[in-house]
Amino acid sequence: MVFRPCMAGRSARGESRINRQITFVSSLPAEHHHQLEALLFFNGRQDRVRHGIVNAIDRYGPPEIVNDGNSLRVRVAGPSEAQCLFAMERDGKVSRPVGLILYVRDSFERITVLHLVVAEAYAAGGPHSKYNLLLRLVQAVKRVARCTSGIRHVELLYSQKQKPRSRPHRPRAAFA
Repeated sequence: MVFRPCMAGRSARGESRINRQITFVSSLPAEHHHQLEALLFFNGRQDRVRHGIVNAIDRYGPPEIVNDGNSLRVRVAGPSEAQCLFAMERDGKVSRPVGLILYVRDSFERITVLHLVVAEAYAAGGPHSKYNLLLRLVQAVKRVARCTSGIRHVELLYSQKQKPRSRPHRPRAAFA
């Protein structure tokens, strides 16, 4: 699955100043294993959503990278079959993963986003934050949900903060 690319800034005459594109794909070429591992497991901002990460692992199992020979995908060790969408940055002939969203259909009416990761350069305050990569990944899953029979809700585990039972639940942003 490939979604439309987002071209970087344009000059006043409409010419491309940077060849950088962001595309969404459902699997990665195997040569990106180390980059994917760094993005998924060693992200510098994961401490901001630590509770959500622990909650997702407790409920669905830890994420693991699977090499299917020529391609990579991410799954969870638990019983749920996870789907993954990767954001790939292409700059000329060079490409690298810069984001991923891992989700499951855990009930007839709901898709749950288990893990949502973007490279630090694409996070809020980063030099490429104008691409709104986090939002675009969530929107891509919402498009999947709209096209899937029976789905009425998309839940983001990272947005749920553990609160004392006396207070009502309030969602929070993952990278605000």
